[in-house]
This record gives sequence, structure tokens and C-alpha cells, in this order.
Amino acid sequence: MPSPQKRRVIEKTRRRENRGRTYIIATVLIVLAVGIGWYVYASAMAGKPDFMIAAPIGVTIHAGTPTITTINVTSVNQFSGTILLTAKGSPGLTATISPSSVTGSGTATLTTSSATNGSYTVIINATSGGLVHTVTPKVATPVFATLVTSAGTIVVELYQAQVPRTVTNFVNLAGLGFYTNLTWHRIVKGFVIQTGDPNTRNGGGDRSSWGNGGSSQTVPLEIVGSLHNNAGYLGMARSSDPNSGSSQFYINLADNHSLDGGYTVFGKVISGMDVALSLGDTPVSSQYQPNEPINPVFLNSVTITSSP
Repeated sequence: MPSPQKRRVIEKTRRRENRGRTYIIATVLIVLAVGIGWYVYASAMAGKPDFMIAAPIGVTIHAGTPTITTINVTSVNQFSGTILLTAKGSPGLTATISPSSVTGSGTATLTTSSATNGSYTVIINATSGGLVHTVTPKVATPVFATLVTSAGTIVVELYQAQVPRTVTNFVNLAGLGFYTNLTWHRIVKGFVIQTGDPNTRNGGGDRSSWGNGGSSQTVPLEIVGSLHNNAGYLGMARSSDPNSGSSQFYINLADNHSLDGGYTVFGKVISGMDVALSLGDTPVSSQYQPNEPINPVFLNSVTITSSP
């Protein structure tokens, strides 16, 4: 028979073991309760009828001209209620939406207009009972860039509403005179013409470095589903890093849809496309870099204005 001292030790050990088992059981029960509660909540939410509303992140308008944009309403989990739609523009912007209600899924037309150039927002509210969803597209008139080249003048419209960071970067560089007397260093007939490398200024420097230069700033990739690399559209050149756009840009000479999704499209030629095509006919060589002009052709200057 164990001594009194040994019995006390045994009883103490048993009590400690019992407490440990109690803690383990309690922990397991808590974890199970939380898991079951979350499952019940998630299951209830997953089956809850609702709807979604979608609008472009940016809309380009022209002063004095109404612009029409499609707004999409999508039913979720068999939602079939009536959704009331309203649109309100910031000061200076008139915004209306039609129809004013949609049942289940459907589309509506947003019409925006402004008498003056500027940047605005429009708030679109969609309400059905206790369900409320809001989208707030940016709305802006474009800025324009006049590109004086050695072959003539090209005027482009820049989409600041859709790709604000890229356009702001381009406008700032132009204002600093960054694009003065740069070479169109990459010319691929029927594809693109490209410029914006400071290493090519005045057609000099080390030709083996052409195409490798940029500005001190980079901008992230801004992909907008409504903007494509169609003929006449401008895109930002970059390295293998999608967010390495800097100063180099190209003008599409044809519809180059293979570039969509990989490069920021930020403007469109509105006059002077014949000049761009003429630059695309420049004889090229690959002596130093692929597709460089044998005799340099220039981007003499870029001027930014609020109207073409």
C-alpha cells in the first residue's frame, strides 16, 4: 500500500490530468461551435438573393455633347425584385439614367453632359428594399496633345477619365519639354511607331542604347476593357515588368489586338494619321537595335491643350 506521501502525489497528478482533459474537451467544443456557426452563416449568405451594378471606371465626355454609357444590373441568387436607379452628377455635370427601374437583371442608359471642360463624378444609386449598391464613375473631358514631327503634325485625344495616372504622367513630361527632339527609334511598318526615349535626343548618342531609356517616374499598368490597341490608338511601352511604363509610347498603325491587356492604351489620333503612316514607311536597319530608322525621324515637340 502506498505511503500517505506517495498517495498525495498520485492524487495530485490525477487531478492535473483531469484538468488537462477538461481543457482539451472545452477547446474542441469551442472550435466546433465556431465552425458550425460560420458554416450556417456562410450558407445563409450564399443563398441570399441580391444584385450587382456595374459601370465603367471612367467616362470621357466632350463639352456640350451628351455622352451615353451602358449600366449593367445583374441578378444574384435568383433575385427578381425591382431596383430603383438614380444618377446625380457633381457640380457642372448633368446626369440622367433611363429607365429609372429594372426588374431582376437588365441594362440602363446613363447620359452625361457638361457645358465646360473639366473633371467630374457621377453617383449611381441602385436600391431595392433594404439592398443598396452604389457606383461612382469618374467623368472628364479629354486633354489633347499636338505632336509636331519631322513628317507633319499629329493631334491625339488623351483619356484622362479612364487612365488618369498614365495621362497625368504624359502631360507632366510634355510640360517639362521631355519629348523635345526625340527620335522615333522603333519603326515597324504595318505595326507601330515608337518614341519617348531620351537616349535618342537629336538623333545622337550611342545608338545601341536606343530604346532602353525613360524618365525618372514609372506608372502602373492601367487596363480598361473599352480601350483597345486599334489603329491610331496610343499605348505605353514598357519592359517585362507590367508596371514599368515611363516615357516611351507607341502609335498603332494597324489593329494590334494581341497587345490588349498587356499595355496601357491612353489616347487616340484624331488628326494626322497619314503622318503616322508616313513615319511608318521610314527605311529601317537593325545595325544597332531592331527596326531603328537609318536616317532619324523626329518627334520635335508635344504641346498639351484643353481643346484640339
